[in-house]
Amino acid sequence: MKNIMRLIAVAFSILCLFTIVDASAKEQIRISGRIVDSAGNPLAGVAVIEKGTTNGAISDSDGAYVLVIGSTDATLTFSCLGYIAQDLTPGNRSQLDVTLLEDSLNINEVIVTGYGQTVTKDKLTAAISKVSSDVLERGAHSNVLQALSGSVTGTRISTTTGQPGSAPSIVIRGGAALDGSGTPLYVIDGIQKPDLSDINSNDIESIEILKDAAATALYGAKANAGVVLVTTKQGKRGMSEISFKAKMGLSYLRNTSEFLDADDYLYYLRLAAYRSGNTASLSAPGPYGTGNVYEADGNASSEGVYSPMFLSDENRFLLDQGYKSMIDPITGKTIIYNEFSSRDVSVRDVAITQDYNISASGGNDRGKYYASVGYYDEQGFPVISEYKRISMLGNGSYKITPWLESTSSFNFSQSDKLGVSDYISGGEKNFFGIMYSAPPSMRQYNPDGEEIICTTNWENGNWDAAQDFFYRRHTNYRFTFNQSLKFNLTKHLSLKLNGMLYMNMTEVEKSNKAYLSKPGIWNEDRGRSDSYARGVTQTYNAILGYENSWNDHNLNVIAGYEFYDKYNFGFNVYGQGADSDDFISLGYFDKTEEANITKISMNSTHVRERSMSFFGNVMYDYKGKYLASFSARYDGYSKLVNNKWGFFPGISAAWNIHKEDFMSDTSRWLSSLKLRAGFGQNGNVNILSGAYDLQGNYGKTSNYNGTYGILINKLPYPDLTWEKTTSVDLAVEAVFWNRLSVSAGVYNKVTSDLLATVPYPSSSGVGSQYTNNGKVRNRGLELEVDATLYQSKDWSIRMGMNATYMRSKILQLPDNGNENNRQGGEQVYDPHTGELIWVGGKQEGQEYGAAYAFRMTDIIRSNKDLERYAWYKDITPAGGTIYGPGIWATLTAEEQQKGQLLQPGDAVFYDVNGDQVIDQYDRVYMGNLIPHWIGGLNFSVSWKGLELYAKFDYALDYVAVNSRKRWYMGLFQGTFNTIKESKDTWSEQYPDAKYPILMYADNKYRNNYRVSDIFYDDCSYLCARDITLSYTLPERISKAIRMKRLTLSVTGQNLFYVTKSSLYSPEYGADDESGYGIPRTVLFGIQATF
Repeated sequence: MKNIMRLIAVAFSILCLFTIVDASAKEQIRISGRIVDSAGNPLAGVAVIEKGTTNGAISDSDGAYVLVIGSTDATLTFSCLGYIAQDLTPGNRSQLDVTLLEDSLNINEVIVTGYGQTVTKDKLTAAISKVSSDVLERGAHSNVLQALSGSVTGTRISTTTGQPGSAPSIVIRGGAALDGSGTPLYVIDGIQKPDLSDINSNDIESIEILKDAAATALYGAKANAGVVLVTTKQGKRGMSEISFKAKMGLSYLRNTSEFLDADDYLYYLRLAAYRSGNTASLSAPGPYGTGNVYEADGNASSEGVYSPMFLSDENRFLLDQGYKSMIDPITGKTIIYNEFSSRDVSVRDVAITQDYNISASGGNDRGKYYASVGYYDEQGFPVISEYKRISMLGNGSYKITPWLESTSSFNFSQSDKLGVSDYISGGEKNFFGIMYSAPPSMRQYNPDGEEIICTTNWENGNWDAAQDFFYRRHTNYRFTFNQSLKFNLTKHLSLKLNGMLYMNMTEVEKSNKAYLSKPGIWNEDRGRSDSYARGVTQTYNAILGYENSWNDHNLNVIAGYEFYDKYNFGFNVYGQGADSDDFISLGYFDKTEEANITKISMNSTHVRERSMSFFGNVMYDYKGKYLASFSARYDGYSKLVNNKWGFFPGISAAWNIHKEDFMSDTSRWLSSLKLRAGFGQNGNVNILSGAYDLQGNYGKTSNYNGTYGILINKLPYPDLTWEKTTSVDLAVEAVFWNRLSVSAGVYNKVTSDLLATVPYPSSSGVGSQYTNNGKVRNRGLELEVDATLYQSKDWSIRMGMNATYMRSKILQLPDNGNENNRQGGEQVYDPHTGELIWVGGKQEGQEYGAAYAFRMTDIIRSNKDLERYAWYKDITPAGGTIYGPGIWATLTAEEQQKGQLLQPGDAVFYDVNGDQVIDQYDRVYMGNLIPHWIGGLNFSVSWKGLELYAKFDYALDYVAVNSRKRWYMGLFQGTFNTIKESKDTWSEQYPDAKYPILMYADNKYRNNYRVSDIFYDDCSYLCARDITLSYTLPERISKAIRMKRLTLSVTGQNLFYVTKSSLYSPEYGADDESGYGIPRTVLFGIQATF
């Protein structure tokens, strides 16, 4: 507390000093003029600022401005988005006309650095990347992060699900954890939020990504994984407009698994069952069995669910009703069947996306405003999937007096989101991985025309018919209000007071009517669950700012205090046993039934966390040539106990070399050359899942002998300290001919005192405990190039690219007695020595994410091949060791009973240590699971009002295993469909096939389809993320129809991937057991501005 009081005393002293220095009266001088572009056209909305002060004006629609300044020696800065800023001194002139040149590479664009501070790009000293609204507004996105893919160096954005309303993952500079993960801090107009789900991308002016600690130090303890700053749109003084935007899209599912048609399914599945000795299934009722009965009710009996039957005179009429026929590969008889799969009606062929927005903005010398309403509606491909959102935003500011300005903003959104995880337990991976591979020989209708609802499992059935049995609602409400008052205490000194409220409320309802769970079996529990969660976050801060310029020196200082309070409340309840589908409220449950009483559950949560912070930043430059910035934050956080407070500094500097006198000869071709460097430190406690974990965590026991009790789940650990990330950043940036921009940078980021959980032995009575668990280093190289290839009055051709190379290494782990203090991992043979070594897991001196698997080297093509592998032995199959014929002949009858003989069609795997035995250690390196290269490419061509824009992103040098493909080809379930690759499997007729013999439930027997190199894919990819063709009507035509501007567009999103990956998505983080593929979308848009 003493330190806090000292900081307050110092801040008060500085305030008094600055006030005294600025107290002298100044002469008032009126300056006016007109601002035009290089073609002489007036420029509206140009900011004219008296440098070093808050005094300024905005040019009107004729380019005219008027400003009263205090001295003829004052420097005026003229700046406007898309134009190169100019600093001019009026001297004795009262009329000052200005011509601004186009900034084709955004050399002077304004960058938001945090807490209301901005700096032009040429004076930026830290690693901050900006994405402007013209990028964010292309296409249609339920989450704005989807628009950032490939746009920012050092930032990996992965979209691994096509579920409407889902958010991609974002990791900045390799994260800050042992496994390369890390979630950045999201700040929207100064308010900290858990994600960006509630913000409409059409309302965003810019997004800044703060990457190094010199930039993020101002946010201290919550920013070790980077910061995403979102600034929403404001009105512009002197410019009023109303804008309407509408987009409608058609989406098509990207499916990388192509399944067999019904005739091929029956052929290969019956053949596989026969080979495996599962002959009983061939004549039984089932997907490929012939014991099905056409007259049976498929909703009452399993005999009526599937269609295959041997052709007979009694059922021949079905061929006239759409049934097909094929020759049975086992008996040679004719099988008739209906070709239908539950996915045919459970998945939409085309999903519709709609995005509508209307906004109004404007302003004058006293105030400005921006208001908008948006509606977004996206269908999912599963018929039980959708996302709808309505959003509203209002920003306004008003100068109450010359020394007091009030700014208010609010944001409201309501979203309704439904996904397959709201209905089935396995979520997306089961729906698209299992249900999607449902047998294609199902009957769609009973003989009386009634739809058949389920297969042998309701989750894999006809969801178009079954969805009415289930009621689901998942609604999220978010409301934000921000009020600030800015006091201009003197010409150079200001005080800004901010109060921010953020409320996040979620309501979830799930209720089941009586539903058909299996043919003839109805589930009549009528279970219902309700949950409600509300989080209220309040943030209050006071920021003292000082800005001054004198004799080519420019100084900007802020000092602030912030209080953060977050309170979460929620409850959930479950019950079952209503007597009717019409009365499924919790109040109607029959509480006299023991079965219902034991299922009743309820819980409530009440959690509060707080933080208190003091922060400051000093930015200085001399002639715009020598630049320096220092930031610091002193954070106290309620999650910690004995180490609540932490100090986090950041410092950066830059040198604009091109402004030196000795560089004057290069001015014709060198527009800019800057060298910058930064150093800083951040803290983190975000990994602590609970607000009170370090004080001990308690839970309730289950019913033990009729008694309930309270027990401790986690032991107190009051001495846990901050996780700290220290980073160093160095970069050089150059602009040539004002047409070509090149930047290259390197960074080194070390995270120490890593927070992690350490498991305890089960005998201790507690599961795990948090600890400071080690140190990891991330290093990277970032490259970026932007070029204007051609520019004229009518033509513009531009291109850009960025690339980032990153690697991580674990430097330190707690001493646990293992080599390299290894945690987890597996043993394999060293290919050089044949000795066992530990790989994978987490080990000091190694990179996380190494993948190992068996390598298939051959397939036994014929009996002759068996001679080459006479002494081959594979002890890994669950069905018993596989022996080559040489060894097999030496075995006793009892040993042969427990083993399996190597056969034609079997796979042969690489024997790493050469001992002629394949065991669990004969695995080899497949690659790393985390991409080392990420980046993006963009290209645009415009001619008059016509523009073609394309953006691609890529990731390189990583692998992933396709476990679902293995599940399909190994026929692990036994009856579900397999993919077309299974047609390229060994048989006597096709001995040169690519894959081993197809067998029923291979994982239980021969294990040819184990995790091996045939299921590991190089997932490097190039994605066509956004291709847009737009046309803006000539101004004279727009005016003739009373518009300022009218633009029509066609956009293709996620049109294709160039990749070798067979997974549903090649992007990092995709579930290896399948998931919801990212759809291809074609959007048609119109934007009208009045």
